[in-house]
Amino acid sequence: MTAYFVDLADYASVRTWSETIYNHLASRSIPLTTDARQFWPLDALETFRLWVNQGWRRTPADPFDNATRLPKPSSPYPPPYLRHDLASMSPAEIDDFRARLDDIMRVTDPSPSSPWQKWAYVHTNWCLHYQEAFAFWHRGFLLYLEAMLGCPVPYWDWMAEDASKDGSPSAGLPRCFLDQTYIHPGTGERRPNPLRYAAAKDGQSKLCAKDSQPGPDCRYVQRNPLFYTTGDDHRAERQALFAMTEIFQQQVVDALQFDSFSVPQGSPGFPWANIPAFDPPQPDDLYPYRDQNFDGAYEQPHDNYHGWIGPDMADNAYTAFDPIFLCYHANIDRMLEVWIRAHPVAQYTAGVALQPFVGPAAAQIDEVTPELWRYTTIGDLAQDSRRLGYDYGPPASPQFRGRAPVNLSGAVPLLGSGNGAGRPMGAAHAAMGAWVIFDGVRCTHDSYAIDVFLGGTAGEARADNAAYVGRFSRIGMGIADDKGRCIRHGVSRVLDASRAAAALGLSAGQDPGLRIRVTNLHGGAELCEDEYGELPGFKPEFHWGDLRAAPVRRSSQSPCCH
Repeated sequence: MTAYFVDLADYASVRTWSETIYNHLASRSIPLTTDARQFWPLDALETFRLWVNQGWRRTPADPFDNATRLPKPSSPYPPPYLRHDLASMSPAEIDDFRARLDDIMRVTDPSPSSPWQKWAYVHTNWCLHYQEAFAFWHRGFLLYLEAMLGCPVPYWDWMAEDASKDGSPSAGLPRCFLDQTYIHPGTGERRPNPLRYAAAKDGQSKLCAKDSQPGPDCRYVQRNPLFYTTGDDHRAERQALFAMTEIFQQQVVDALQFDSFSVPQGSPGFPWANIPAFDPPQPDDLYPYRDQNFDGAYEQPHDNYHGWIGPDMADNAYTAFDPIFLCYHANIDRMLEVWIRAHPVAQYTAGVALQPFVGPAAAQIDEVTPELWRYTTIGDLAQDSRRLGYDYGPPASPQFRGRAPVNLSGAVPLLGSGNGAGRPMGAAHAAMGAWVIFDGVRCTHDSYAIDVFLGGTAGEARADNAAYVGRFSRIGMGIADDKGRCIRHGVSRVLDASRAAAALGLSAGQDPGLRIRVTNLHGGAELCEDEYGELPGFKPEFHWGDLRAAPVRRSSQSPCCH
């Protein structure tokens, strides 16, 4: 504490400044060591407080001079409520959650008056995607539901280390979403499980919508039927489905390495500080990855999981009617919170309205007011969740930490071995530069999976296929965008191709044999190049080396949804 002229080796100095020392240690404005993450333990802090209140005694023989010089710290803020890992909850706790969905939201009721239908329709009509507000809009959506339920939404931990391994308790969907029935804790009745038999949008699943395949009882939401198989029943297909999630997990790990959240809302390609232009233009090397950031990288695995789960989750007009959306997005928010807490001084476009939520905690909605200042904003929700009143309980399983980066012979190092902040970079950022880039990405009406391959052929989209780069899902809006839910200028999205390039023995400058397969997620039809070429942001480019040197071409200002 020499900067405060406090000599901790001098008794008189410590006594004189004891109140200041205590306040700084208690507020954690001064770390214990030069490591900014280390602070005084609470019991040591309490010992120091008692020492001051007993009269700063130097030896056991000194007399006591008791006085309340440092009052006992109060807790003026109520403790945050906890969103728990489903895997750590007791059957009784899960049944209580089911019963609230049953009794309060009437999840199995498809009538327009059902609170469930009304709540899910908020997502259908207002959700925001491909823009900075994406993650925070969905944060508000869950907060609004929790205000109605009167309880936290638990999270489904799809970042568990073994979630990609068939046979693991963490693989596939949580057991509570597969059960046929449950016992209502209040009435003792055996009821259909609302986590499985939720009323689909208007009582008809996307699976049974026009031009889609006929399905089972489409009054209820539908998912990939492989989730309901066990043992040898479709084992190979189920193993391949579950193995895909490691690719999505790696995308999350890579996204968490970005130090900027987003480019300013509505100002594509410009660095932070809300400056629309520079004169003279600033060199690119001052703003590495200025068009790549956490927000954009994180939305990719978010979309992939939606498509992976199946019919209703794979369409933004239908997705919120499936209760798995709740616990899935609680974990989306948990990983967002990991990034927020690691970047406490991050910048956001704070004033962007998150319609139709109103109030600082998104506890209400107003779908008609034209006064934008009434709405919840990014600034309201872009903060530590504990300030919003909730926190996350620890996951029950070890977390996926990412695969080791690869080096490509002859490639240009992307940004060296670090990110300039003394922190090792993530797998994608430490890789030696092989990228698949999609420019002009905007919302579409339908949902698609874009599977990317190297080596000259579009093989099988499997995690064990060495030529497979990964998946870029495009979750369609399902309805026309008449509320500005999709920004019109388009965004850039990238896939790290370094592992596939290394597996195929490719080196910088070599033709990678880039190929894609585009599949409509509803019906499974594969699109030819002439068909997907008409869609925004579906044609990729391959880039070796430093991503900053990649050409970025913006699409024209055409309508965002087709």
